Amino acid sequence: MRWLIQIVGLLVVAGVIALAWVWLEDDPADQQAGGRPGGGSAVPVELYEAGLGTVEQAVEAVGSTLARESIDVVAEVAGRVAAIGFEEGQQVSQGDVLFELDRSREQAELREAIAQRDDARTKLRRAQALREDGSVPQAQVDELTSAVASAEARVAVVETRLRERTIRAPFDGITGLREISLGAYVAPGTRLTTLDDLSVVRLDFSVPERFLSGLRPGLRVQARNVGFADGTFEGQVIRVGSRVDPVSRSVRVQAEIPNDEGLLRSGMFMTTRLVLGQREDAVLVPEEALLAEGARVYVFLVVDDMARRVEVTTGQRRQGMVEIREGVGEGDQVVTAGLQRLRDGATVRVVGTESDNERLADSSSGR
Repeated sequence: MRWLIQIVGLLVVAGVIALAWVWLEDDPADQQAGGRPGGGSAVPVELYEAGLGTVEQAVEAVGSTLARESIDVVAEVAGRVAAIGFEEGQQVSQGDVLFELDRSREQAELREAIAQRDDARTKLRRAQALREDGSVPQAQVDELTSAVASAEARVAVVETRLRERTIRAPFDGITGLREISLGAYVAPGTRLTTLDDLSVVRLDFSVPERFLSGLRPGLRVQARNVGFADGTFEGQVIRVGSRVDPVSRSVRVQAEIPNDEGLLRSGMFMTTRLVLGQREDAVLVPEEALLAEGARVYVFLVVDDMARRVEVTTGQRRQGMVEIREGVGEGDQVVTAGLQRLRDGATVRVVGTESDNERLADSSSGR
């Protein structure tokens, strides 16, 4: 009998445990929270109501700045530097004197050439007057005419050599550092300084060939530099290269950026954002709504208090938002919080809903 009593006792204990388990599973508090009888508790989630917005189709690239006009100022002839007409880093105008080489010898040669020209002209006038009465043959007049032309040509040559002793700015720009000092002797081709026109800066960068069909002059460009963390420089495309690089499969693009404040210099490294176009009817959802599994991306939609996992195709990104090209439509309820506990078909309990307008307002206010 003792063993029978023990068996009955064990059965009673097992029954009590089973009843307690059933009671916990069918807790009325869980059902009031959105669960279903026998289906477990509802998962609390936050939703986002997908809306339409504007996205830009943009290309990110890196590039370098170039001066609109840039030269090395060099000496065309040998000589000693007699004068320097600028300060380093000075804004100069076209035609301003930058350097003067000693030109005393050329000035003396010019005076000699002018005297010879004037003498030849005088002899020619006399011969022409005597030719009228036959005192001078025509051959002599022709010879003197040639002598005048030769003397005038020599004057022109000496004047050119004299002008070469004065080095002027060929365009408006900013001078660089001087490479020589006053009184130094320079040879032809010696670099004296640099001159850059930085009123407008050219930005040179490359774009992958898959974007070639959208490239055209006039597109908007935004550029940033690490030296100006809070500043964005804006310009527009002025020319697109006629060739695609066979190695990098990219095409060169040049943009111009106004530089009225003179902040940009030639040779700066810039991160570039080229805007190819925009769409105003793009479906947008927050980035935190996306679930990536390998090469596929999913979101959870809520329909009739149940979660439904949907594969989506993403597009452009903007201010924490992602464009959904396929899988989500305007007005769909997308889960943004509580994703870790969700499964396809799970019952959900909504604890908060955010709209597109609210998210955009937060982005604009910097929250």
